Amino acid sequence: MIEREKSKTDSEFQVGRVIGALGLKGVLKVRLETNNPDLLSEVRTVSLATDAGARTHHRVESMKYEKRHMLVKLEDICDRTQAELLMGALITTERKQIRDLEEDEFWMKDLLGLDVFSTDGEKLGTVCDIIGEAGQYLELKRADTAKADTVLIPFVKAIVPTVDIKGRRIEIINLPGLLD
Repeated sequence: MIEREKSKTDSEFQVGRVIGALGLKGVLKVRLETNNPDLLSEVRTVSLATDAGARTHHRVESMKYEKRHMLVKLEDICDRTQAELLMGALITTERKQIRDLEEDEFWMKDLLGLDVFSTDGEKLGTVCDIIGEAGQYLELKRADTAKADTVLIPFVKAIVPTVDIKGRRIEIINLPGLLD
């Protein structure tokens, strides 16, 4: 599984963007930047940055995942009018408040730029993009540019058995036709 947020080396984590208000008590409806809301279970404080450049800090009263969105109640946002003023605001939190990823889960940013090799050691290219809502494909910029410049590789364990973030390399099983 791939997460779309910043890597562990960054101090801020993008939670999501305010897309609406729910009810009269100031609950924010947030479109998440992650497909794993459990990562946010320990978040207690957030920052909101509006398009106008204003940045405010808030304590989280509650967070509840519902229907592909997070419902967030902040202690100092008391009514719908206040919540609606935050439409479009980017919500971030400190990296240290985010739960660690499980084994075989990766931050998208950490995969970008990794060299890709076949299991027999041949350099095939470099990851230049992650495609799909849940990061189902790695876009590979080919080392051999005699063929197409880029190719999509399904990001599944059966094809991509090794991801070594520290070693800056990925190994793939080069199945017949995969890179054509």
